[in-house]
Amino acid sequence: MKLHHRTSSGLFSLQSLLKSGFSPTLNSIDRFLRYLYRRQKFNCIVHLYSQLDSRQVHINHRIYSIVSWAFLNLNRYEDAEKFINTQISKASIFPRTHMLDSLIHGFSVTRDNPNKGLSILRDCLQNHGAFPSSLTFCSLIYRFVSKGEMDNALEVLEMMTNKKVNYPFDNFVSSAVISGFCRIGKPELALGFFESAVDSGVLVPNHVTYTTLVSALCQLGKVDEVRDLVRRLEDERFEFDCVFYSNWIHGYFKGGALMDALMLDRKMVEKGISRDAVSYSILIDGLSKEGNIKKSFGLLGKMIKEGIEPNLITYTAIIRGICRKGKLEEAFALFDRILNMGIEVDEFLYVTLIDGVCRKGNLNRAFSMLGDMEQRGIQPSILTYNTVINGLCRAGRVSEADEISKGVVGDVFTYSTLLNSYIKEENTDAVLEVRRRFEEAKIPMDLVMCNILLKAFLLVGAYSEADALYRAMPDMDLTPDTVTYSMMIEGFCKIGQIEEALEIFNELRKSSVSSAVCYNWIIDALCKKGMLETATDVLIELWEKGLCLDIRTSRNVLHSIHANRGEKGILSFVYTLDQLNSDRCRGMFNDAIFILCKRGYFEAAIKVYMIMSRKRLTITYPSMILKILVDNLRALDAYSLVVNAEETTLPSVDVVDYTIIIDGLCKEGFLVKALDLCSFAKSRGVMLNIITYNSLINRLCQHGCLVEALRLFDSLENIGLDPSEVTYGILIDNLCKEGLFLDAEKLLDSMVSKGLVPNILIYNSIIDGYCRLGQTEEAMRVLTRKMMGRVTPDAFTVSSMIKGYCKKGDMEEALRVFAEFKDENISADFLGFLFLIKGFCTKGRMEEARGLLREMLVSESAIKLINRVDEELVESESIRGFLVELCEQGRVPQAIKILEEISSTIYLSGKSLGSSQMLQFLNGVNEQQVKKEDYAYDFHTLHSTIRSLCSSGKLKQANEFVMSVLSCMPK
Repeated sequence: MKLHHRTSSGLFSLQSLLKSGFSPTLNSIDRFLRYLYRRQKFNCIVHLYSQLDSRQVHINHRIYSIVSWAFLNLNRYEDAEKFINTQISKASIFPRTHMLDSLIHGFSVTRDNPNKGLSILRDCLQNHGAFPSSLTFCSLIYRFVSKGEMDNALEVLEMMTNKKVNYPFDNFVSSAVISGFCRIGKPELALGFFESAVDSGVLVPNHVTYTTLVSALCQLGKVDEVRDLVRRLEDERFEFDCVFYSNWIHGYFKGGALMDALMLDRKMVEKGISRDAVSYSILIDGLSKEGNIKKSFGLLGKMIKEGIEPNLITYTAIIRGICRKGKLEEAFALFDRILNMGIEVDEFLYVTLIDGVCRKGNLNRAFSMLGDMEQRGIQPSILTYNTVINGLCRAGRVSEADEISKGVVGDVFTYSTLLNSYIKEENTDAVLEVRRRFEEAKIPMDLVMCNILLKAFLLVGAYSEADALYRAMPDMDLTPDTVTYSMMIEGFCKIGQIEEALEIFNELRKSSVSSAVCYNWIIDALCKKGMLETATDVLIELWEKGLCLDIRTSRNVLHSIHANRGEKGILSFVYTLDQLNSDRCRGMFNDAIFILCKRGYFEAAIKVYMIMSRKRLTITYPSMILKILVDNLRALDAYSLVVNAEETTLPSVDVVDYTIIIDGLCKEGFLVKALDLCSFAKSRGVMLNIITYNSLINRLCQHGCLVEALRLFDSLENIGLDPSEVTYGILIDNLCKEGLFLDAEKLLDSMVSKGLVPNILIYNSIIDGYCRLGQTEEAMRVLTRKMMGRVTPDAFTVSSMIKGYCKKGDMEEALRVFAEFKDENISADFLGFLFLIKGFCTKGRMEEARGLLREMLVSESAIKLINRVDEELVESESIRGFLVELCEQGRVPQAIKILEEISSTIYLSGKSLGSSQMLQFLNGVNEQQVKKEDYAYDFHTLHSTIRSLCSSGKLKQANEFVMSVLSCMPK
């Protein structure tokens, strides 16, 4: 048969011959098809075969092979698969291996569908006994590893190594599997695979294998094992390269061990191993994630100086770090530089920038960047859209994010983000709608999405659906984690379904998950139900597992016990815990002390404390116990508790605690005990500070022990303490009250010589003391020579001087002082005005007295005190209004009487007010608080008030005041 040179005409001639009933020989067809194959006329081959098949022309295995390869070369893999499956059984010498390799490779690589390739591989092994090459097996493993589908990768590996096939796999396959497990976040499986492969003898680790193994160990945090491995390899004279070190450094960075990573990098450089682009990029990325942008730029400069060209990954790492710092303009400036350098940017760099602007809330710029991506021909994937959706949700624009999600093919992250955001908004309808869309999308559910759905069901009150989803988790190959168990248990506990919660809790106990949160929820729920014995059992189990008891739960348990069984119930519970011989009970003991003290069960609290002391457990609340004892006038008990406590509990008693007890002892009059406790503290190595001694000196002065206070003051230098301004102030004030002005001024001069600056209160103590005795010249000397230039006089200073001159009858000087300080914007206080008005009235200078009264009634400090009396007496008519009316009528003497009544009400004791009301004015508390806080024992206040009354000749008021104070004292 003669064939024309032109294929088309030859083909048409052959087709015409076939149609006319001509039957060419098999040999002729074979030669013709081979000719077409050499000329790559694959479509012609397929077309001709269809003609032959329709005519039922008998063909041989070579023709089958040519047609199969034609389908494969045309990338018609589905047709090729169908043809091969049909013809493979017809030809015993069908060239299977290479053809199957091409078919599987076509689906796996060209079509990016390794699952189809795996399906063909299974069919070949099970039904046809055809074995593709080992290279095909390895290629499939690599494809599955790259996609993170490690189950499929292991299935191919098992097929490859079974008895029928028995292909050996090399170290590169092992390294790929190990790396794949690390990539999906399961380094423990990577390590298990390595150990299994080595033990079975199929793997002889090499440089690549060890490099990937180091990454797995670093992810697991097994730094010591990495070091041991490296030492062993060094002993075997194993040569490490930059790739090995880079992988190790990257593992450290992933584990958050920044310093270890940097030290390892330095070690690599010191060994003479030069960094490459990858190692530089790893370093820059690790430092950028830690926020060290300056050092990242330094490494970038060094990289360029060494002639190593940074790649897009390097720049992306730096931009990510800059964005995390919130410096978006710097990030975009670097982005422009990258574009100017001609580097082709990718979607991941855009995602990094979009995430940065979304975190700043600049969502308009994020949308602008989406448009910029499309102009550059970069098609946004779901990764980009997820970034925008997440940014919108974070900004509270969840509905907009939802609209965007409807225009893209979402993944688990898309729906998880939307669901989580709607859950936070408690938008039930939207939650249900997103859930419906997710189910319609038929996206495989992961654990995160499952947990979010459970949270959504619990939010909308669909507890039965939540329970159904939880029960279906094993069918979805999902294992509940801590979040799963805690949500379910919390949900059922909140609605009081304790039986369901306990059932899930028991499943938690059987699993490998350990959750303190779940235990705390169950304990709390059991207490609410009154199931205290069961709650105690669960509590003990929690401690036995080494879990922590939440302080809220701890107190709920104790509150429940107290509500049901009172103080004895708490003590009984503590005795039960005492049998455990575990220091984990320490927190519970401390909570028991806390609650007992708050409830006023001080004796019981002390018993718990003594148990802790015996068990050598440190108490958390020593200050609270000591303060409660002191506040309840049991300073001696606090003293005994500290002095007799075992040595192991003493470190918890600090200088503040000692100060509380010392102050309490002084307040109750146990001055010798207070001084003894100072010595005891010193013997225990606790150095009391000047605040402690200030409290002690003040209490000594209040009890009239001024000489002892001065002796204690003189001894401060011997114990290495410098008196403070407060120390001097206490002593100077009390010396002035006793009329010892020379001693007071000596202390003042000593204070100044030591570099301490006296405050206005100290100067006022001396000035007021002199003025009280009518020694205005001495007071003026202190004011002009010692005080001026150091501190600014105040209203009390002015009023003291006015009082002094008024007592001497020198109204001109009193008025001069008033006017002089008034020009300096320092006005007299209530008493200062009263002394002036009374003085001028006594002198018959009524108009001047009236003018001063008018000025007093607009003074802020005077009005404040008058209004205070108004509020206390609750009169229908304003006192200030009445005083203004008297002033306008010129009835100054009557106004003075009212002002004196106000003065005695506030500063001394008024006839119209009882003793408890008087104490309220002095201290701002009610009668109950007076007794509780023990203001009646404030000797300084009592002494000053009584002395003032007596010096004014008001003996009757002084006697009434003493009787009222005595009535407030405890029997």
